[in-house]
Amino acid sequence: MTMYALRPSSLRDISSMRRHLLSERIVDASAQRTFDILATGEGQGEWADGYRATTWYGNAAHDVGTIRDIHLRWITVRERFLAWEPAARFTFSADAMSIPLARRMIEDITFEPLGPGRCRMVWQVHLDPAPALRPVESLVMRRLFEPMFDSFAAGLAGFARTHSTRGMV
Repeated sequence: MTMYALRPSSLRDISSMRRHLLSERIVDASAQRTFDILATGEGQGEWADGYRATTWYGNAAHDVGTIRDIHLRWITVRERFLAWEPAARFTFSADAMSIPLARRMIEDITFEPLGPGRCRMVWQVHLDPAPALRPVESLVMRRLFEPMFDSFAAGLAGFARTHSTRGMV
């Protein structure tokens, strides 16, 4: 499969990106439990529409700098972790895609404890869409990116709620 390189990004690039998407959910599971589901991919086929598989690279523990490929039904994205803070932050740069939809992209997912067994999850996507998309950029954002990432956030929140007793902290 051909992978198209994106411009590698760092956390300080977030504010300079052109598009910013936001999905926020109150999750009936602890911040640690919700982070763990996301970090391990537990049930991802259930909560992330179109998810097929994950390929992890290297032998290091999953942490900052770790690389993985996420394979969805229609696209594969190579991700490099920028922040790996259990129960707090899960952030990665998309460094390559099988379909060149962006020049650079970061997903930044944060967790705020709200008391026993509850948290606020904020799923943000920051990107510079590919120049070829410019004529239809707003349409692609509204019809593809916004619903996809919002459904991932909703799916994860629902999965965490129904599976919150496993590994609950």
